[in-house]
Amino acid sequence: MLKARLKPPEQGTLERRYEFHLGEAIRAALAGDSEKAAGHSGVALSISRELYCGSRQAARHRPGLAAALASHARYRQALESVELLTESAGHYAALAQGDPAAYEVERIDVLVRVALAIEASGNPADAIRLLREAVRMYRHAPSANPAARDAALARACFHLGRCLLRAGEASEGLAYTDAGLGVAAALPSGALPSGALPSGAHRDPGWLSVAPRTVQVLAPDWLTAATRAMALHAAAGRWPAAATAAGAAARVSGGLAAIGGDERREAHVAIIARARAIWARAHDADTGVAGTAALAGEAQPSCDSMPPSDSMVLASANRFRERSTSASAAARSVQRAPSTDLPGSRSL
Repeated sequence: MLKARLKPPEQGTLERRYEFHLGEAIRAALAGDSEKAAGHSGVALSISRELYCGSRQAARHRPGLAAALASHARYRQALESVELLTESAGHYAALAQGDPAAYEVERIDVLVRVALAIEASGNPADAIRLLREAVRMYRHAPSANPAARDAALARACFHLGRCLLRAGEASEGLAYTDAGLGVAAALPSGALPSGALPSGAHRDPGWLSVAPRTVQVLAPDWLTAATRAMALHAAAGRWPAAATAAGAAARVSGGLAAIGGDERREAHVAIIARARAIWARAHDADTGVAGTAALAGEAQPSCDSMPPSDSMVLASANRFRERSTSASAAARSVQRAPSTDLPGSRSL
C-alpha cells in the first residue's frame, strides 16, 4: 500500500521541525550532552525519512536525509553505525554525480565516519588507510563552500593524527595534528564572514555561537586536537609550537564554555591554567626571564575569554616558529605555502 503524499502545510511543519531538532542536536553536542544530542538527532533522522518518502519532491529532501543518516551514525553501535553510513553514502554518491561542487565534500565526510567506525571496531590500520585517502580527496575536491571543505579537511587531519599517534607514529601523527590546526585557524567566523578572525579576536565569549555551523560542528574535535598538540609540544620543550596550540585550545574551549555546560567551563579553566604556563615559557624563550613574571600575572583564568596578553605571546611564538622542529614545521608549511612535509601532499 502506497503511503499518502504529504500536503504542503504538513510538509512545511516537518521541515521546520527537522531544522529545529538538527539545530538542537548540534547545540547539545557542543555543550557535551551526548544523550540529548542523540535524542534530537534521532528525531531529525525520522523526520528526514518521512519527508523523503512522503514529499512530492523527494529529490529536494535527499540531501537532508543523507546528512541526517551520517550525523546520527555517531550515536549508534558499530554495526548499526556502518549501516546508516552505507545508506548515507549511497545518497551522497548519487547527489555528487549530479552536482560534485555541492556534494563531493559530504560524500568524503561519510568516508571519514566509516574510518572512525572501523577504528572503533578494533581495526586501526584500515582506519588510517581510509583517513589518508580522505585527506587526499579533500585536497582535490571541488566545493561550492570552501570553508566547509576546509573544516572537513581539518577534522580528517585531527583524526588521522590521533590514529597515527596511537599506532606509535609520533612524528607523523603530530605533523598531521598541527596541519589540521593550521587549516582550522584559517576558517571564517560569524563575526568576519569573509575571513578568519585575527589573533585575540576570539575573546568575545559568544564567537562560537555565531560561527558557521561547519565551525561549530568542528569545535569539539578542534579542541581535542589543540589540547593534545599543546601537551605533546610542551613535553618535548617546543614552547613556540606549544604556545600556538595553547592559543587554539583556549579560544575554542572558551567558545564551548560560553555555549554552556559545567564540564565545558571546567575544561576551559583547566586549559587556561595550563596555557598560562606554556605562554610564559614561550615568552621567556623570546625575551628572557624578566618578562615571564609580568606575563603570568596578566594571564588570569576566565571561562569566557583569553588572557589579555595572548596576542603578545602568540606573536612571539610566530616569530619563533622558524626554530620549531619538523613536527610543528608541517603545520607552518600547510598554512603558508605548498608543503612536502606531509606524506603524499602538495598542499592542504
